[in-house]
Amino acid sequence: MKGIWKSIKGRLFLLLFTSTSLLLIAIGLFLYHEVRTTVLGSVDGTLHSKMQVMTGLLHEEHGAIELELSELIQGEYSIPRSGHYYKVMMNGKLLAASPSLVDSGFDLSAGTLEYRDEKTREKVFASVGPDDEPVRVLQYDLKTFGADFSFFVAESLSGSMEIIRTFRNFLLIVIPSGILVVCLTGLWIARHSLLPLEAFSDRIKTITHKTLNERIDTGTETRELTGLADSFNEMLERLQKVFDSEKRLIADASHELKTPVSVIKAECDVVLQKERRGEEYIEAIKTIKEVAENIDAHIKALLSLARLDSGILSPLSFAAVSLNDCIQKTIEMTKPLAEKRRISVTATLEDDITIAGNRDSLAEAFLNILENGVNYNRDNGALEVSVKRKEEKAFVSFKDTGVGIQRENLRRVFDRFYRADSARSEGTGLGLSIARSVIEAHGGEITVESEPGKGSIFTVALPVKQEQ
Repeated sequence: MKGIWKSIKGRLFLLLFTSTSLLLIAIGLFLYHEVRTTVLGSVDGTLHSKMQVMTGLLHEEHGAIELELSELIQGEYSIPRSGHYYKVMMNGKLLAASPSLVDSGFDLSAGTLEYRDEKTREKVFASVGPDDEPVRVLQYDLKTFGADFSFFVAESLSGSMEIIRTFRNFLLIVIPSGILVVCLTGLWIARHSLLPLEAFSDRIKTITHKTLNERIDTGTETRELTGLADSFNEMLERLQKVFDSEKRLIADASHELKTPVSVIKAECDVVLQKERRGEEYIEAIKTIKEVAENIDAHIKALLSLARLDSGILSPLSFAAVSLNDCIQKTIEMTKPLAEKRRISVTATLEDDITIAGNRDSLAEAFLNILENGVNYNRDNGALEVSVKRKEEKAFVSFKDTGVGIQRENLRRVFDRFYRADSARSEGTGLGLSIARSVIEAHGGEITVESEPGKGSIFTVALPVKQEQ
């Protein structure tokens, strides 16, 4: 179990580390891109403004083209290698250049084209300046006064790139630190959040098949685990019922089979003590056969219960079954047993009712109820079967004139191996248990009403098959 919790913590940490890293890296890349775009956009805006000023100074006077650059050559453009440059070409020849450029032959456009503005017809280059510094170059081509002009304005990016590098280094420090802090915090939270679950797991681990009666104390669990604890306790209740049922089944089966096996052994021991007459051997064999048949009935009943417990009856395999035909078939099968006790079996059937089910299993259930009504009936008694429909359910009633059942024993009649003391030797004690399992598998229920000395009424309610 500890390995499981370590695995959960490891996976949580890996998930937290991965998601946090991807998120912070994505945010960092976005911020870096935005800062770089903003800084370079500011430079481009400055170059655009200067380009407008420069093109505005171009004019023609007395048939000659002049460019009044006296204002531009002052200040930053007059200092060599200042990082602020301009150049004007007319018909491919140099018309003017800033003193800061020094080398008028330097090609400002010899760089990588960043983008072209189709609206203003301006082109922006990333290039290298005369002092080997990165520069941003704006080129504008103009045709006027019968000539072709190319204007170049450039500005060093040294300061701007330093800002961008500083911000990038800041991100390289902050993002890993943020990932580490978030992961450690998340790991601490996950660790403390899983402590109640780990304690809950340790508590569960102490419950075994020998301590199924123990329950999780929901009052001591955290609010988030209360529902889980309740569900687990309900599961323990079901498991305990199954284990108790299995224990009772094994104990009862052992008890029920122990007696007939002892009878067979005793009969064999008596017969083998000395040589017997043929008639005595025959009587012994008959006794053994009778006991073996009783054992065989027990085993078949146990197998039927085992199949029902395994869920062999599924609504998916059900077919249309005529309830009247099924009842009449089981009555015919019961008549030989009833005739021995001179018990009359009568049936009152309404119009045929169709239900969805397994014909053989329903017949087995009805037969067990009928045999119970015969076995616990009085001689010359009566057993009445009636079928009627009420709304969407069919009701089958089995009324006998037998010994009845004490009130305190009514809830036990469907228990496995339960038999009334007055007829302890009759049957296997599993018939009504099998009947209840079959009826419940068909979505129905079976109930009993009884009065000692007057008889019992077993009522089976089954859902009627809906017409398609």
